[in-house]
Amino acid sequence: MPTAAIDEACQAEGALSRETYASPVSGRDERYLIYLPPCYESSGLRYPLLALLHGSDADDMQWARLGFLQRLEQAIHRGQAPPMIALMPNGGALANSNAIGAQSYDQVLLDLLSQVADRYRLDGRQAIGGISRGGFWAYHLGLRHAGMFAAIGGHSPYFDDDHVPAAYNPLKLAGRLPADGHPRLWLDRGTRDYAALGVDTMHVRLQQAGIAHEFVVYQDGEHNESAWESHLDDYLAFYAQALSSSRDLAAPKPPSADALELWLPAVGFGAPQLSLASDELDALLNGVLNTRLMLSQPAAQRLNQHGFVFHEETRIVAHERLFYDLWRDKRAFTILPFDELQPRLRPLWLDDLPIVDQLDSYRLAIQSAHPNFSPSKLTRITLSGTTALARHTLPAIDAIGLEAAASGIGPYVRRSDYFHITNEASIAPGCPAAGLGLAGKDYSLCMKEEHARLFELLDVDIVDLTGNHINDFGFDALLATLEHFQGQGIHTVGGGATPHEARQALILEHNASRIGWLACNWIGPDFALASDDSASSFGLRPGAADCDGRWLREAMGRLAAETDLLVMTVQYREYDKFQA
Repeated sequence: MPTAAIDEACQAEGALSRETYASPVSGRDERYLIYLPPCYESSGLRYPLLALLHGSDADDMQWARLGFLQRLEQAIHRGQAPPMIALMPNGGALANSNAIGAQSYDQVLLDLLSQVADRYRLDGRQAIGGISRGGFWAYHLGLRHAGMFAAIGGHSPYFDDDHVPAAYNPLKLAGRLPADGHPRLWLDRGTRDYAALGVDTMHVRLQQAGIAHEFVVYQDGEHNESAWESHLDDYLAFYAQALSSSRDLAAPKPPSADALELWLPAVGFGAPQLSLASDELDALLNGVLNTRLMLSQPAAQRLNQHGFVFHEETRIVAHERLFYDLWRDKRAFTILPFDELQPRLRPLWLDDLPIVDQLDSYRLAIQSAHPNFSPSKLTRITLSGTTALARHTLPAIDAIGLEAAASGIGPYVRRSDYFHITNEASIAPGCPAAGLGLAGKDYSLCMKEEHARLFELLDVDIVDLTGNHINDFGFDALLATLEHFQGQGIHTVGGGATPHEARQALILEHNASRIGWLACNWIGPDFALASDDSASSFGLRPGAADCDGRWLREAMGRLAAETDLLVMTVQYREYDKFQA
């Protein structure tokens, strides 16, 4: 049966009706509004489908009420849009729920699309779009099932990093699209739109992933129907162009052999556990009860789909409770997808070795149609924290020698592609008897020149110069230290001879990834901070970058758009107690 084209002889009007269907997902009758183009009944042809989702507190009439269907029919008669079927589901309370699972709104939509395909004459071309909350669902469904859609539209879509689990969150899914062959993408918002932050975040992440998309910001536009109604012609032009294409939808590409769906055991960052025994992992994956294991509901469902059946008494918690429950129970651990790790969770090793070194034998490195990890793109960065070869450390190194001092951590840190330390003390000739220093006798720090060879023995790649003691023994000492690191080929960040140099981002390019790094000092003292003000207390001086808010906002926004990953390290106030 041929695909419909514009029939200039057809002057009939399209038909709009409200239909119901029995949903096996929700267990009740659901309703939808459907528009059939002019001459649908008489043509016998097949048509593309445009699914349009409404926003919160709206219903299946929203798009019709805004006037979209009227403009669509006019465009069809003028030859500006292909004849198409427009489907407008009624989401109800389910569309406003953040829960993702077997009975969530995305499953209702997938079932509806299947039923509509059986009931109406479709040609296989589909596009999906939505307003506000509907924009979230359009991107949620469209990015997870990209092969189904020619286009995805978001009109003031609501996105948030913590809205839903990462495996279902459009902001996380955006980076998984291939750079070519993906659906056409549209994003828009107004300058006074309260959904702007999420829309802008999606725009930046698509840019970072090299994903082509249309991004429009409407002057003075708000998050309301008046704004959306005024831009219907733009929306229609986007969908009409996408559905006018005669090309077949690209079949989803098979996952690369290098791409894995990786799951990792993890604990709250404050938990003392560092590693998990492989015997313990094998037992729980084989259904043996482990009272310390805690799984989120989506994780348990997904792992069950992969064939792992957990003991019936395993603790299963709501996804939004997982992080808090892990922090309360320091004995507990979880298993979660690699891309759901966050800074306040810490991945465990397996048998005291990093899991990324054991992928060939690791049971939770799965070949899957939904990969989240590529070993060939891995970059390892080890951050050792603050280092000061001074005070009690200085005589200890003198006593045991540099080779012995490096031997304890050397094998570990050399695994890294980049080993980073925050260096507190500059090289000072005659250290430690080089004077009292600016911080006073009891507090000043300096590093012996011969001890600087420890950086070479440990293969240090990055030195962070945000420490509050780097100018303790004078500004010339820091300038000499900067020259030393430069001569050794060691990158520096967060400090420099001038404020401009101190604020320069470090850019690392490794395994097809581009990493941006900023560092700054939050607490001073003033003499440790670089200054170009000759009238200041300590005059012109080298030093650490001050954590100036205006600079950070501009620099972080720019780097986030230009790099794949942004790293930020800060010299902050010291605490002598663990802060939960």
